[in-house]
Amino acid sequence: MVQKRRIGAESSETRARIVDAAEQVIRDEGYAAASSRRVALRAELPPSLVHYYFPTTDDLLLAVFRRGAQQSDAMIDQALASDDPVRALWRFFTDTSRTALAMEFVALANHRKAIRAEITRHSEAMRARQTACLDRLLGPKLAEQGMTLRP
Repeated sequence: MVQKRRIGAESSETRARIVDAAEQVIRDEGYAAASSRRVALRAELPPSLVHYYFPTTDDLLLAVFRRGAQQSDAMIDQALASDDPVRALWRFFTDTSRTALAMEFVALANHRKAIRAEITRHSEAMRARQTACLDRLLGPKLAEQGMTLRP
């Protein structure tokens, strides 16, 4: 019987520290610099701990992307719950503070199929949420004018 390799808990502070360090390396030096050694150095941890929590580099990169996607989703939810959701969404979508990291992941997607698939999955889900949101917010006004958001 083959024993499955043990992986650190997702709720671990050490895991979060590794993801933070990986994100910072990607922001500061680009995705190509995000090796387990460089991330471990930035997190001030031994490289073996990076591998304990993330058996592959793709696992680590996916964790960074997914965390950013979850943060973006939460920000959109917060905007939708605001008193002026259209203006709040506009501020979110025109904020460039996350652009450099997003562009690194787009570039990375050319080389990593797992990243490309995750970006595609999240983009499609986000597009569906945006359409539903705008339809809810603007649909009645558009309908009055004989227009729709859907082709």
